[in-house]
Amino acid sequence: MKSVTLHTPRGMRGLRLLTTIGIAAVVALGAVLLRVPPAAAHHGWPGFHTDRLVYVAGTVSSDGTWGNPHSLFDITLDSNLPAHTPELAIPEELQDPEDSVRVKAALSYNGPHPELEIIIAPPAWSGSWGLGRPLKIGERFQAVGYINRTDDSLFRPVVFWYGDDNVPVNQVLGNTLPVRAPLPQ
Repeated sequence: MKSVTLHTPRGMRGLRLLTTIGIAAVVALGAVLLRVPPAAAHHGWPGFHTDRLVYVAGTVSSDGTWGNPHSLFDITLDSNLPAHTPELAIPEELQDPEDSVRVKAALSYNGPHPELEIIIAPPAWSGSWGLGRPLKIGERFQAVGYINRTDDSLFRPVVFWYGDDNVPVNQVLGNTLPVRAPLPQ
């Protein structure tokens, strides 16, 4: 029996190679995207309702996760939140009047959840601004920040206070709020 060798025209070899590379790239990208942890969806301020700052207060109710890309934990909200942010020390980085007035004027959370999941900066960042350890269950926690657009039980602070001493911790990159939301009326 005679063997037959098929020859691909020169132009088709390049097309076949490009097609193979393209398919491999799509498969590789799909594999990467499927492995992205849920926290990756929380990155960035655009995923949050940055048009209004919200004040929350309560006690830490879970060990959560202390690490990268963000630390996460739950708080059980106080049953009687004040109308707006109580008098608390504003971190030096957020003392610009355009920022501090907004933090102080944030209205208290009035959503449906008795508990919120809190997402804060990773340990290296939080540590550089005053929190060098995980928060403990039962520890006091107050914050001003934003509710997530797609998960209204997820809260991301721009500033928070912890412990009995209300130690302030900046959570924004730099010296200004990510968005200067309109002041509540």
